[in-house]
Amino acid sequence: MIYVTQAVTVTLGLLAGGLFLLGLGFLPYWQSLELAEFNWLFSTSVPFVASVMKPLGFSVTGVTLLITSFAVWKKLPPRNWLIATSVFTLLMFATFPAYFSGANASLAEGVMSAQEVAQELKQWQLVHWFRTIAAIAACFCAVSSGYVSTRNSQ
Repeated sequence: MIYVTQAVTVTLGLLAGGLFLLGLGFLPYWQSLELAEFNWLFSTSVPFVASVMKPLGFSVTGVTLLITSFAVWKKLPPRNWLIATSVFTLLMFATFPAYFSGANASLAEGVMSAQEVAQELKQWQLVHWFRTIAAIAACFCAVSSGYVSTRNSQ
């Protein structure tokens, strides 16, 4: 079980790191661009970013839920930390269908005015930091579940 929780922890760490990079690097850069440049850059970069983040998000969510289900079923010691990991992972994951799929598509169309883009990016930023904090919290809980697993295996 310890190796599986370590794998989830590493994957959550990669995901949280990617989200952190988007929030600290990409977003301020997008906000600094002129409208035409933003439209071109966003529409060309979204497919690449999505090709990395979607599989990572889907896989970490699925594996986390599977491991949590197993730990609850077997009443393993780290199950409470894994439940918390799953809750934060689901919160992070839910932001994509609830907000980002529509917002990213709208931004990628390139039909918004500069003011509309600025407003949408403010909303994007707010939801993105919620998602990033949820991913970091999930990673913390996964680390804690690994600690419990290690402590109980000695």
